[in-house]
Amino acid sequence: MAHDNGLTRDDIEASKRIMGAASISLAGWDLHHLEDLSGIDLENVNMVQANLQKVDLSGANLKGANLERANLNQANLSGADLSGAKLFGADLVKTDLEKTNLSDCYLGSADLREATMDGTDLSKANLHFADLRGTDLSSAKLSGANFNDAKYNAKTKWPNGLKPELIGATFSGR
Repeated sequence: MAHDNGLTRDDIEASKRIMGAASISLAGWDLHHLEDLSGIDLENVNMVQANLQKVDLSGANLKGANLERANLNQANLSGADLSGAKLFGADLVKTDLEKTNLSDCYLGSADLREATMDGTDLSKANLHFADLRGTDLSSAKLSGANFNDAKYNAKTKWPNGLKPELIGATFSGR
């Protein structure tokens, strides 16, 4: 059940400042109306199944945040820090992840189709069963990332010389 009681950025920031990140939850909240949350500090906040579709989260601190099954479709996460975040099953279709820190991030079963990943840090990220069809990973940092059973297609771009089948990724023609 989605919450949408006119929550504002100021409400979120004040609650976090007063109570601390571990005490607030944005799980299930419909936040797409906020549009601009750039630079916000939501480190370790629970945002399971939150709707952040098309929201500007550029430069945000989302370290360790729980964004499992969150809708981040077409959101702007460029330059954001999501290191150690949980994004299992998240919708990241056409999301701007340029220069985003996704190191040590859990992206299992995440939908990353056509996401922008220019300069994205995916070091030690887990992308098990992620959908990477049409995603450009050619300039992403991939050291130690887990791509077992991640789906890719002919439009997926990998760094020069990398053979996706050698890192466990699965070709899906669709």
